[in-house]
Parts: sequence; C-alpha cells; structure tokens
Amino acid sequence: MEIPDFLLQVEENLVEKPWAGNNLSLFKGVNGRIGESWEFSPHPKRPSFVGIGEKVVALSELVGVKEIFGKYRPILVKFIDAASQLSVQVHPSDRDAKKLGEKDGGKEEAWFTLSDSLLMIGFKRSVTPEEFVKAVESEEIVECLNVVQTEEGEAFYVPSGTIHAIGYGFVFEVSTCSDLTYRVYDFGRGRELHLEKALKVMNFEACDIEALRQRKKDGRVIDTPFFAVDCVEVRSGRDVEVENEAYSIVTCIDGGVKLSSSGMVVELLKGRSIFVTAKTKKYIVSGKGRILVSYPR
Repeated sequence: MEIPDFLLQVEENLVEKPWAGNNLSLFKGVNGRIGESWEFSPHPKRPSFVGIGEKVVALSELVGVKEIFGKYRPILVKFIDAASQLSVQVHPSDRDAKKLGEKDGGKEEAWFTLSDSLLMIGFKRSVTPEEFVKAVESEEIVECLNVVQTEEGEAFYVPSGTIHAIGYGFVFEVSTCSDLTYRVYDFGRGRELHLEKALKVMNFEACDIEALRQRKKDGRVIDTPFFAVDCVEVRSGRDVEVENEAYSIVTCIDGGVKLSSSGMVVELLKGRSIFVTAKTKKYIVSGKGRILVSYPR
C-alpha cells in the first residue's frame, strides 16, 4: 500500500448533540445541530475514514504504520460547539486508567477558543474528597471551580485528573487519543455518573488557572508534553514552508489554502482538516487564510 503525503477524509465525522449551538454547522456549511466534529480521528469509537489509492480505510486501522504515524502516538482533534452547559467531568491519566482496568487510555487535552466561551477548569481552593462529594450532592459543585470567561483566541491546557467543563462556546480541542470520561455532575440530565472512579483519579488541590493558560509564542498557541498546536497566518503571495517532524493535522479556521508536497496538491477550505503523514518531511502552504497545525510530542 503506497502512502500519500496527505490523507483526505472520505466524509465528515460529525456528531449531533442536543446541547449544540449553530457555530459549528455554520462554520462547516452543514445542516443539523452539530455539537462535535471529530477531525481526523484514529479512535476506534469514531474513526475517520480516508482514501488510500482505491481503498477506503479507517484511520484507527492505520495506527502503528510508520509511514503515517512515525514513532509517535496518535492524537485526536475536535471542534466542540456548546450552546448550553456541558457536564462536569474528569479524565484519568494513562497510569490511572490502567490501574482501573480501562480498555481506553488516559486523556490529556487542551482548548483553543474560536468564540467567546465560558470554561471551568480545576478547583478554586483545595477540597477533600468528602467536600467534593457533598458539593456534588448539594448541586454546588460549580461554585467550587475556576470559571473563566474567554474571548476568541485563548487557550488552556487541561491535564488528566483536572475537573473541568465547558459552560458554552465554540472551541478547538486537541487531546491524546482517548474517549475515557468520568462524569461527576450533569445538571439534572439523568445520565450515568462515575463518582467512584472519579474520586480515584481527581486532583483535589487548588488549581492555578494562569499556570494552565497557554501564551502564544512564535505562533505556538498550545504547548504541552503530549502535543502542540501552531496557528499560522497564510497571506496571498507569501507561501509558508512547514517542517513536518512528526505527522500533523492541519485545520483551516479562516479563508482557504492549498497544501503541496512532492507534486501532490490539495485544497483546504475553512472548517476542514487534512492529515499530513509522517513520511512528509516538509510541505508548502499557499493562499489566504489561517490554519491550526496540531502534532504529537
């Protein structure tokens, strides 16, 4: 199987949600209450399907192929569009997930806001497990959390073990390739909670929200031990050469661009993503737009 420089999705990987706003559907030019778009997902729960030659293959089946992922672990990028409060939750680390016998790995994530958003990340002050359970049972858990009102273009790292929620907003999320979530409070929606497991993985210490805020440096908007994201402005008549040390996922968030490498040219419009395989050492971006380049560490 000959691996191309760029992998294109055969179809969008969209998820309708009752809490969805209209930002994502307008952003992508599609109908429906789209709450999530899994952009190039290698996760077996909702894999992206790509065309390689005449074959259509789930990206999850290609994990471990050196020409595609190199020596790096897969990452997952999503758009999330919430018009109302999402559940309060926590993700375990790899080590804790393994201890608890989970089939999925742990999850580290970060958010880059594409609109004004309301985010909840970590405890305002340290709490005991008993105080935490009492706050959940009395429906006062939100009062215990750091609540951040953001503007477009802000970014935060959410380490495993950190309690968090999206109050509302349109965000770009990059994470390790996991869908393992322990829900601790759901605002009366009646869905299953996972308090027992959450108590075993949660960090109950006070969270310094400013320590988790990602500050843009030389175009880098997210920088963690697990993944990084660069925001690149592409201007007419000024091509951008991108070094591809690992594989990367290129997402257009404004305008439209073209990517070219080894004679292969692909067009990338606003709201769409392209997977750049590990075999591709450099590529050229031309056009006029703004892209997010996500890659593993």
